[in-house]
Amino acid sequence: MNPNPSNLSWKLTSPTALFTLLLGAFMLYLSVGGVLDPVGAATGFGLPLTGSEAIPWMHIKAGRDLGLGLAIFALVATRQRQAAGVFVLATIVMPTVDALTVMQNGASLAYALMVHGSAAVYGVVLATALLRPRHPSQAVLPENGVR
Repeated sequence: MNPNPSNLSWKLTSPTALFTLLLGAFMLYLSVGGVLDPVGAATGFGLPLTGSEAIPWMHIKAGRDLGLGLAIFALVATRQRQAAGVFVLATIVMPTVDALTVMQNGASLAYALMVHGSAAVYGVVLATALLRPRHPSQAVLPENGVR
């Protein structure tokens, strides 16, 4: 990690940074929703929890989502574009498992794909964009000025 901001090549205004920040913000939104309205969050997630049994499960999910959102913000803040790409790619396992879980608990395939499948697709597209080679004109020269 290079603490000199002038050498940080991932601009916060770039499309990849903005879409990564959007993902982080959405994870924080889900986290807050899981704490403030666990029954509503369970319904939106696709689980048939209608009472107090939703609280511990949605609090666990809220903690997971909070950790993911904070990690995403940290990777963007430190301009770790490739690390963010690897992180997003690795976390695609979560919406995949979520889709399988909700289908095992009564949600339709269509609902699982709409909610969790779309999250996995967003992750694949975002990770691909983050991991693609940068345009040569955007590359930062090494400290000695030679490529």
